[in-house]
Amino acid sequence: MYTIGEFSRITSITIKALHLYHDKDLLKPSFIDKDTNYRYYSNRDIEIAYVISELKSMKFSLSEIRSALIEVTDESDMTKVLTQKKDRIIKEAESLNAISSAIDVILIKEKEALKMIVNTDEVQRRELPSIDVITIRWQGQYSETGKAMGKIYRAGGRYAAGSAFNLYFDSEFKELATVESCLPVKKNIKSKLELKSIKGGGFYTLTHVGPYEKIGSSYAKIFEHIKNNGDTAATPSREVYVKGPGMIFKGNPEKYITEIQIPIDSD
Repeated sequence: MYTIGEFSRITSITIKALHLYHDKDLLKPSFIDKDTNYRYYSNRDIEIAYVISELKSMKFSLSEIRSALIEVTDESDMTKVLTQKKDRIIKEAESLNAISSAIDVILIKEKEALKMIVNTDEVQRRELPSIDVITIRWQGQYSETGKAMGKIYRAGGRYAAGSAFNLYFDSEFKELATVESCLPVKKNIKSKLELKSIKGGGFYTLTHVGPYEKIGSSYAKIFEHIKNNGDTAATPSREVYVKGPGMIFKGNPEKYITEIQIPIDSD
């Protein structure tokens, strides 16, 4: 038999932890002296201590270890316990990966927002590349964009490769607009929504900073610039929502960042 100090040295478990294991019915001393209340441990207790330490290293909780010690009588029982634990770890890992991806979406949008601030109030002529997106097409009021964005972010937010945007197929304001909400994504993903490639080409772009209700002045500026350069605006136009209502906070509308992209008629 070993004293608790000796047992602690043998098993590399602190005396404080041994007291906790005793209280949790994980590892009881083989003998307790009634007169001195000293605890003594056996060789069998050493085996149990090693099992506890090994399971702790595999991220078993104390309650899971207690259940395992009750259930396990041989190696085949331990195989079952380990398999169940592995399945739980896989599910937890999937959940953590989803959380990590959601955080990445927020961080990517903030980095893009910082870059866009540099180019505010300046109309640019750019060649935009084709882009892979998941998309949902709908008809409704412009204020319903948030609902559509919620759907595409739920479907593919973890695969996002850029800021979401709307394609507007109407050349004028309409009470019920024809809109296609898109989220750039990495290639070869699976989604219940439509996957497609949005064609690139020549565009005039302008970054609007402020609430959506005041975006009309930015449209006036970009349309005037297009006409002054002898070009003709085409459809569908795009609004890229670089920074808007966040996933956590609604944010300050005065700091919203939207990039207007107007395609040029190539005919």
